[in-house]
Parts: sequence; structure tokens; C-alpha cells
Amino acid sequence: MTLPVVLSLSGLSLHDEEARLFEDNPPYGYILFKRNIENPEQLENLISDLRDISGQDINILIDQEGGRVQRLTAPHWHKYPC
Repeated sequence: MTLPVVLSLSGLSLHDEEARLFEDNPPYGYILFKRNIENPEQLENLISDLRDISGQDINILIDQEGGRVQRLTAPHWHKYPC
């Protein structure tokens, strides 16, 4: 059963303990913060891992508010003016 919650994870990659938790308690989706994002390749791998353990095209959210709160920043992504 999918839980109606959005979860986050601790770092740049999915740890075994987190993977087991997410497999046993599938969430509605995941939210990523700065601690989860380094570069496009790492982010793509992380999202792929999250989708693999959920077995579906699950919702992936990023706390990208714009202005002062920007998780996707230069040099890999466009920086929005504050």
C-alpha cells in the first residue's frame, strides 16, 4: 500500500537502510533538498534509484522556490534572480 506522504532522504545517494524503508513503506513521492543535489548526473542517478525501488514513475519534487531558495543552481542550472 502506498502511504499518502512525501518523504526525503539523507544525502546524495540512496542508502541501503533508506531503500529498505521505502520498499517496505512506499510513499506517494519524494522531495529533494540541497543535501540531495550535486550535479545533473548524480541527480539523474538518484531519481532513477528512487523510481526503481518504487517500481513506478513516482512523484519527485524539489524544494525550488526561486529567489533566495534555489536548490538547482549554477553552474549546472539557470540561476533565477532574487
